[in-house]
Amino acid sequence: METDIKHILQKYVNRRNRFFAILKKFYAPSYKSIRTKIIIFSILLAIFPIIIIRVFVYPTEKKALQDALIQNLEGVGHKQKELILRWIEERKADAKIIAENPNVPGVIYKSEGSENFYRLLHHLNTLREAYGYKEIFICDRLGDLKVTTSTGRVITNVAGFDFFQKAVSGITFVSSIAPSVIPLENEYGKLELGLPTLYISTPVVYEQKAIGIVCLRVDVMEISKLMQSVRLGKTGETYLINEDGFMISESKYLKDLKDLGRVKQRTTLELQAINPKTGRLTLSAEDCIKGKKGHGGRGYTDYRGVQVLGFWQWIPELDWGVIAEIDVREGYGPVIRLQTIVAPIIILITVAVVSFAFFFGKKISYPIVYLTEITKSISEGDYSKRIKITSHDEIGELSNSFNMMASSLEEKTLILKNYTTNLEKTVEERTKDLVRINQELEKQSRNLEIAYKELLTLDQMKDKMIRDVSHELKSPVAQVQMAIDLWTKEVKKEHIDRSKEEKFSKIINDSLQRLRKTIGNILDLSVLESGRLVFRKEPIHMDELVLHTVMGMRLLAEKKGLALVNHVYQGLPVVIGDKEEIQRVITNLIDNAIKYTEKGEINVLLEQKDATIEFAVQDTGVGIGLPKEQFGKLFERFFQERPRVDGAGVGLAICKNIIEAHKGSLWAESEGRGKGSTFKFILPVAKEA
Repeated sequence: METDIKHILQKYVNRRNRFFAILKKFYAPSYKSIRTKIIIFSILLAIFPIIIIRVFVYPTEKKALQDALIQNLEGVGHKQKELILRWIEERKADAKIIAENPNVPGVIYKSEGSENFYRLLHHLNTLREAYGYKEIFICDRLGDLKVTTSTGRVITNVAGFDFFQKAVSGITFVSSIAPSVIPLENEYGKLELGLPTLYISTPVVYEQKAIGIVCLRVDVMEISKLMQSVRLGKTGETYLINEDGFMISESKYLKDLKDLGRVKQRTTLELQAINPKTGRLTLSAEDCIKGKKGHGGRGYTDYRGVQVLGFWQWIPELDWGVIAEIDVREGYGPVIRLQTIVAPIIILITVAVVSFAFFFGKKISYPIVYLTEITKSISEGDYSKRIKITSHDEIGELSNSFNMMASSLEEKTLILKNYTTNLEKTVEERTKDLVRINQELEKQSRNLEIAYKELLTLDQMKDKMIRDVSHELKSPVAQVQMAIDLWTKEVKKEHIDRSKEEKFSKIINDSLQRLRKTIGNILDLSVLESGRLVFRKEPIHMDELVLHTVMGMRLLAEKKGLALVNHVYQGLPVVIGDKEEIQRVITNLIDNAIKYTEKGEINVLLEQKDATIEFAVQDTGVGIGLPKEQFGKLFERFFQERPRVDGAGVGLAICKNIIEAHKGSLWAESEGRGKGSTFKFILPVAKEA
């Protein structure tokens, strides 16, 4: 046995060694390897400056550029705000100058056609052409139009407009940019309804009372030109938005937006500063209309869907917001170009350093690693390995000494192996003999154990049978003995009473019949309980068997004045079993019903229930006086609820054993003493196969 175990362990060790040898060809050396340590150290030493540049220098330069860009955008934003406020103040000043013209009160109070009217109209046209106003008009304090530079359609009364109500109340008012309610000439020289318009109005004061207003209809395109006058790189722009986020100046990318179908004529009042990816206001527009001042140095998506850097602030005097933005690619262009140039250089340097590290590490560590692998192989039992290093340094001397030691170990191991092999063969042969003898002994032991169990079972059955027979035979034997004793005494008399002879003869005959029947039933029950009785397996038509049995026992029932009625369903499925034994059970159950029924009728029922055939005998006899939980005692050997002379109390026990041997079950039902009883059993229906 030890030899077998050694062989198995040796095979396992050899296979494990081969497996690890294969793994070494495909996997990198362990982190404990000197070669790995040299390679890792060289790589770390080479990429450390690269990491410093990427982690510290590059972000620092990017942050510095970001601060410069935001500062530039902030400067542009402030400058544009000042330009817009100054430009608006100039327009308000123009309106005030016109309102202070001495000819204005005369035109308001006098009708058209006076000399002052034409002089004023000429002055207004000169101002309109000089400053690019769309229209200049004057109204009285009721809003009726008195003079206008427009030659087309005009509104004769403006009393319902905000710019009139604010101006007539005594203040100079700048309206929000809104679509015009009359056709005006657009930037293409065509009349357009809904053209974006800005009104600047101021009161005309005469004798310290507002007698009318002067209103300038300002060309919004002038504001766009003003916003585009400041250059902010190739992609940078500044634009204005209102409190709803709509642009009120023209976008630098108007042509692209038209091509995309996002605007029809212009961005003013048509395009809302919405992020096309999210459908929400851009970061700059959302903050701006909240009155916040801020910047986006990390980049955000603008109304074109492009990543931009931006600065924004709100102009509370006008309820406008000014936004200055530039594309991230242009803003961070120097850093991106630097990264584009440096990245390949870094990659090339890294590849060169890693390659050199691998080569240098392998060159230095190869002799040591090789020597270590050979040492491991020899320590694991492969003494044929030799170190093939021809260098003339200390490693070469170590290799020669190691090879000599390995040769000596191989020679001694071979001698020991031969001795061990012969010893193992001897042990193996003896082990085989012992195994064979052990198997034969185990087989004989199992046979003896089986025989012993059978003898023990038979012995128990014998003892039980002897007890049963001795118990049940006492009564009939006692009756026979009593009859013989009485008859002996009668014979000794001078005059013998022949009537007693017949009586004693009947007692002896009945007792002998009872003895014969009891002994037969006990033997049958013992055979059944031992499991040694072999039942035949044949198809049984239960309907035919029950009808035949009932027909044979009907005469016995009628002799006692009872009606034996059958309720048997025809064409039931067959069951598999011993026909004679099943008939024995049916006969016994019907016979018991007749014995314990004095009047009434006995019903025999047979029907199919699910996958079983149920047989029942229902009588109107004495019933069962036991509690329902004790009905099982009826099927125990020699149990009799009402002992009878002609019974031994084993019939129901025999029936139960027969039915259970056929994989069925037998039970009793009763409502109590004097209410009759029902005995039922079920048998499984035969499978189609």
